[in-house]
Amino acid sequence: MMHRLVLLLALASAGIAGCGSNGDPTPVRSYTLHIRTDDASDKYAYIAEDPVDLRVGDEVTFEMSNTGTLIHDLQIVGPDGIAVATAPPVASGGALSLTVYFDEAGYYQLNCLVDDHLTKHSMQALVEVVAS
Repeated sequence: MMHRLVLLLALASAGIAGCGSNGDPTPVRSYTLHIRTDDASDKYAYIAEDPVDLRVGDEVTFEMSNTGTLIHDLQIVGPDGIAVATAPPVASGGALSLTVYFDEAGYYQLNCLVDDHLTKHSMQALVEVVAS
């Protein structure tokens, strides 16, 4: 089952903070979340291929497959507007891996910073972290 991460994600709650921001915390849960890119229409998107159930205390490795035709990257921005993790761009057919630790509740953004993907094509997902 695939889940589209959209600007105001109502069904999936998630939050992300940089790994090691308060030392090396012991995660409550540690797992991989597979996502892929979609740039087939005017609105580009991240598509979750696994159920999205992220909570405070989780350590998650985002495995992103670039299934689009363009270069894409992945940046995670915390509730304070500061980037907590960024992976370099990958070409079509490529993949990237980004591990983050969820250490506080709030809304986080998953952004693509390549060219005008965020500003013109809205390649962003807004997710909320919930308490464990």
